[in-house]
Amino acid sequence: MKFWQSSHVFQHPWSTVTQAFWRKYPNDYQSSVYGTDVIERYVDADGKLHSKRLIISDWNIPSFMKFFFGETRGYAVEYSIVDPVEQTLTLRSQNINAVSMFSMREEICYKSVGETTQLNHQAEFLFSVSRIVDEAAENWLVGTITEAARKGLMAMESISIKVEEEMRPALTAIDDIISTETIRSARKSIDSSITDAEKFIDSSIEYIDSSVDSLTQESSVKFT
Repeated sequence: MKFWQSSHVFQHPWSTVTQAFWRKYPNDYQSSVYGTDVIERYVDADGKLHSKRLIISDWNIPSFMKFFFGETRGYAVEYSIVDPVEQTLTLRSQNINAVSMFSMREEICYKSVGETTQLNHQAEFLFSVSRIVDEAAENWLVGTITEAARKGLMAMESISIKVEEEMRPALTAIDDIISTETIRSARKSIDSSITDAEKFIDSSIEYIDSSVDSLTQESSVKFT
């Protein structure tokens, strides 16, 4: 059995990276992945999004292993959970064909860290074809997943940039709306303050006039 792990920090917020994840396939860097099919998807009582997908890809099996596999197309099931509160996207995947010869399990987590996103990726795989080829096959798979992960990062980075470019006009429009509403609110506040001041001044003038009239009447009474 072999173990493999890696980590990476995306200089993009979690919301951007998760959008990129759902748009990852197909991409220009991983032509070996034919596509994905959503088998099940639902939101639980806590607001977490659960998804189950079928991942179809070309294993690019080396010649010394083709005798044992025959079929070079691989199928894997991926289970994922998106937690919008904790801002995490976690997923597990495992191959579902050729299981009598080998098994491969992957665990990936995308977690929000401030304005960046932390990726942790680990995998384990075991071949049980033959003692003669098992070690060579596992070493081949280590190299394969390392290269696939490298290309996957390039794809995610490219798609994340595209997502941000697509969102920029909308964010600009929102900023404009907020700015406009702020100006309107400020104007309303100023107008309201002016109105209140005018009312206060008018009230003060009325009070002064009334006081003057009262004093005038009192003086008139005293002098008659």
